Amino acid sequence: MIRGKKAAVGALAAVLMATGMGLADAGTAEAAGARYKCKSEVHLSLGRPTATSSCKKSSSGKKVSKHRVKLTCDVIRGTGAGSEHTIPWTLWGPWKKPGEKSTVQCGFRSFLRSWSVETRA
Repeated sequence: MIRGKKAAVGALAAVLMATGMGLADAGTAEAAGARYKCKSEVHLSLGRPTATSSCKKSSSGKKVSKHRVKLTCDVIRGTGAGSEHTIPWTLWGPWKKPGEKSTVQCGFRSFLRSWSVETRA
């Protein structure tokens, strides 16, 4: 009787493990063919321009493995009354997976010039 229970438990464990392996394979196959639409937004945080990019699943999107936000700011340089000038400064957020957000922020004494999303297939 004990041998029969052990055999049944072993068979059940093998079936559950095989099912779990099948589900794991199906998840990676779906992720490999997934398509995403990425967007970027910008807002002010304590007077500093802050940009965020994110990607959502979409049937009409494109294949994306990673994304990041690109932010271009005009930085004010010079301290004198007539010597102040602006320099374009480009910042990139960290590469993130499609479900995560990438964020970057301009420094103080900066003005927003442009922002966009960069993607990797």
